Amino acid sequence: MADFITKEQLKSTLGKDDYGLKGSMAVLLAMSSKLAKKRNEFESSVFISHSHKNSDLVGYLVGILNKLKIQVYVDWMDDELSYPPSGKTAIKIKEMIKGNKKFILLATNEGIESKWCNWELGIGDVHKYISNIVLLPVADNTGNWNGNEYLQIYPYVDKKYKSLEWDDEFNVIFPDGKKIGLIEWLKN
Repeated sequence: MADFITKEQLKSTLGKDDYGLKGSMAVLLAMSSKLAKKRNEFESSVFISHSHKNSDLVGYLVGILNKLKIQVYVDWMDDELSYPPSGKTAIKIKEMIKGNKKFILLATNEGIESKWCNWELGIGDVHKYISNIVLLPVADNTGNWNGNEYLQIYPYVDKKYKSLEWDDEFNVIFPDGKKIGLIEWLKN
């Protein structure tokens, strides 16, 4: 399966921003969904499903996607959601999965084990399957998906080369073997 992206590669791709910071919470907040809603420059939108145990990785992914002019929805950046989760949380998440053009599951071990992530993937499957849903496998995952073999039916992100760059260095691989560049997939 995938030549998984490492956590270090994900972190290193953000690069310097306008604030001179790299991968910090300040960058994440500056690029948050709330601010993104005020901008009209975005070419597409993505719902990111993830384990809250991987919030640091989500921060880097948000930064990368915003640099590519992709609007991002992350539940814990939404001021309308409260903790602990409730039925209202589930309704809002369903709306956001439907409302965003793309769906990315940050497929870490924690994400795959999360009940919420599996539920979100099911909702995404209904509303996005197959051309607008993708798994982003991140390293300490084996790719076997033991006990979760159903994940093999979804497209996934794979590195073209052993590179740290995101532009044109990653493909979305579909179950039938078809490949499309990640940036092209994000913007279609």
